[in-house]
Amino acid sequence: MKKILKKNNNSSLFINKELLSKVKTKENENNENNKNNENNENNEYNKNNENYIRNISKYIINKIGFTDKISIIGIIYFIIHFYIIFFTVFILLFNNNLTYLTILLIIISFDALSIVILHGCPLTHLEQKYLNSNSSDNRREMLQKCGILYNCEHEYEKQIELLINVWCIITLKCLIIIFFKTFNIKLNNDNKLYIHP
Repeated sequence: MKKILKKNNNSSLFINKELLSKVKTKENENNENNKNNENNENNEYNKNNENYIRNISKYIINKIGFTDKISIIGIIYFIIHFYIIFFTVFILLFNNNLTYLTILLIIISFDALSIVILHGCPLTHLEQKYLNSNSSDNRREMLQKCGILYNCEHEYEKQIELLINVWCIITLKCLIIIFFKTFNIKLNNDNKLYIHP
């Protein structure tokens, strides 16, 4: 193309400029066509994938009965919260291993620390954010129906009180186990209900 422009004749230069502009236009069109083809292929690929995944998501959401993704996330946080509470109680009731009970004390201590820092349980905050309801509110309503009322209005004080009570129960169990081991007192475990270290 540079050779075309270097000719001395003005008419040939004019013709060559036209030729050069046609070549550039042709190159631009080819580049645009290539980009459009790539974009169309990517869009088709994305549409097919989005539609397929979106269709599966809509099918699952409709089968479960949720109307949006936010409630699904809230339900997940609620389930996680429930299982943490369930396994804490299960380990507390059916395990005599001091190591496991100590780990449980550490976990509860971290939860209490997070409640002090955040003025509430992190999972309770997430449940409230996604469900506009949480397990603490549900527990408070259940206790109110039973005639048990709290004087304070701060949710984090109630949660700290609950965790302090659980922490004390676990500590008491650890001390009792240590006391029994110190004096070689064996508990009858005929049903094999309790796990011994």
